[in-house]
Amino acid sequence: MSEINKDELLDIKKWQRLFFMVIYGAAINFVVSILIILVAIQFIFYLFTSKTNNQLQSANNWLQGFFNDALNFLSFNTDSKPWPFSDKYEVSDSNEDGEHTEVVDGESEDLELGDDQPEQTTS
Repeated sequence: MSEINKDELLDIKKWQRLFFMVIYGAAINFVVSILIILVAIQFIFYLFTSKTNNQLQSANNWLQGFFNDALNFLSFNTDSKPWPFSDKYEVSDSNEDGEHTEVVDGESEDLELGDDQPEQTTS
């Protein structure tokens, strides 16, 4: 049996990683519970409206990204800590994955206004 190197055993970075691993392990457990609840709520929306709720979908995507990042940290696939210690989620959610928004001009229909509604013009 080889000797145990005290310096390796007392390395503060290793103990900090253990601390963060315990915190992120508990966070993953909590996130899975929240995801299951959000999935059930999303199904209820789908059941009654045949559409998915975009806000719930956005929350699910964010939680899934956190889950993946935390799992990669816990399994030593990366040394970078997940949110709130990373800058990954500070980017606006409006254009995720490099999607570009395209504005399309279209024709509008003239609506008949009632007597109580003022006429509006557009430029």
